[in-house]
Amino acid sequence: MVCGAKTKKGTVCQKAALKNGRCRIHGGKSTGPKDKKRKSLQMKGNKNALKTGEYETISFETLSEKEKELYERVSTDPAKQVNGRYKMLEIRTYRLMQRYAAELEKKNPSEDILEKLELSLTRIDTRVVDLIRENRSLSSESIDNRNGSLGDLVSIIADIRKRRLGS
Repeated sequence: MVCGAKTKKGTVCQKAALKNGRCRIHGGKSTGPKDKKRKSLQMKGNKNALKTGEYETISFETLSEKEKELYERVSTDPAKQVNGRYKMLEIRTYRLMQRYAAELEKKNPSEDILEKLELSLTRIDTRVVDLIRENRSLSSESIDNRNGSLGDLVSIIADIRKRRLGS
């Protein structure tokens, strides 16, 4: 029995039909729940394509209780934009370390997976160092502005430029 569905070219599909009379391309397999709420519940926490977790989407709602505790404990500096990213990278590191430990506990740990996890950890460490530098520069800017020395110097130079251009 063939599918018989009309293709984009206008011809009849000649692929083998499944139980419902259509091939897998034309409706033979389930597409999942049609209700958006049920679909979102089904997709929440989907880890089918997860390899190392370096690029895993993390939101606060999907954190385990232990990860939420870690999120609250991670020390931060005043710059709010950097803090959230820094906390998420710490959680990402925690998850990668858990996957690494789980792989090592296996009877025959995969060298390929271990190497991928190590490379991911290295890239995350690089991002953490960048965030620390960014946070340090933001902190030093706010200290200089409160101190007045750099802020005053910038405003004096700006006034001199305005006077020169105005004359």
